[in-house]
Amino acid sequence: MKRRHLILAFAAMHLTAGVALAQAPDAWPGKPIRIIHGFAAGGPIDSFARLLAAQFHERFGQPAIVEAKPGAGGTIAARYVARSAPDGYTLYLMASGHATAPGLYKSLGYDPVKDFAVISMVARSPYAIVANPKAGFDTVGQLFSAARQQPGKVDYGSGGNGTGMHLAAAVLQARTGVRLSHVAYKGGSATALAVVGGEVPVIFTSLAGMSPYIDSGKVKVLAVTTRERFRLYPNVPTIAETVLPGFDVTAWYAFAGPKGLRADVMAKLGEMVRVTLQRADVAESLRMQAAEPWHTSHDTAQRFVAEEVSQWRKVIQDEKLSEMN
Repeated sequence: MKRRHLILAFAAMHLTAGVALAQAPDAWPGKPIRIIHGFAAGGPIDSFARLLAAQFHERFGQPAIVEAKPGAGGTIAARYVARSAPDGYTLYLMASGHATAPGLYKSLGYDPVKDFAVISMVARSPYAIVANPKAGFDTVGQLFSAARQQPGKVDYGSGGNGTGMHLAAAVLQARTGVRLSHVAYKGGSATALAVVGGEVPVIFTSLAGMSPYIDSGKVKVLAVTTRERFRLYPNVPTIAETVLPGFDVTAWYAFAGPKGLRADVMAKLGEMVRVTLQRADVAESLRMQAAEPWHTSHDTAQRFVAEEVSQWRKVIQDEKLSEMN
């Protein structure tokens, strides 16, 4: 009898273990991961995505592939990720324009907050007004003077309709009464090349990715959009101290997945971002592109994005920015 009881107990133990094993989530990652972003390849967000992607094989034994889905201010990529399975194999590097799109587009096809699990913030950088040296603008005051003399005749470029850089320009115009003519490009890299080549005299852009052009003298930074001067370019004035007191807008980047992202995957990815941003080479790479590392918890990142969406909705409505080019 004792032997029979031992056999039955042993069998029950193995049966229980087998059920638990069958019910346990699949080991992640078991195949390559895709990191989606909403702008053309070669720009700062593409570079940041590749910095993260490079860590996957070393940390998890699987590669991560960066995939650009440019257009409509990043909303095409956001919609794609929002409709993807929350299994950790489709991830998203979102930019500031993610928070401005809801106020500009009547139908997004996704909820900018509820349909995403924001793993961590990744980096932040000022927006800036950048000019071609031959454009004849040494200060924002000179640019605005020219625009007032010829309303709607001075072109400026941005990374696309509805992007953070476009909205920063629109807010500035609405609050100062200056009217410029918007030329939309598909991402920061195309915008940078446009001003370097003289296709447009000035651009509103994130400073991320602009350092090579600034340091070589191919472009001139007229002002940054943050309240305080940016420590990497301490001689560049702020918009707040030149033409519009109190003006303060920052570009940001966050790592996310679709809503319902598994908790264990979320934890692994959050830790990966934390460790990655602590690496000296990664931090230096970000700083070389005029961006600062910015790691947060999931809760902090989720709350920040929600607050940005809410704030920009109000700004766009109050300033009637959806009606501006």
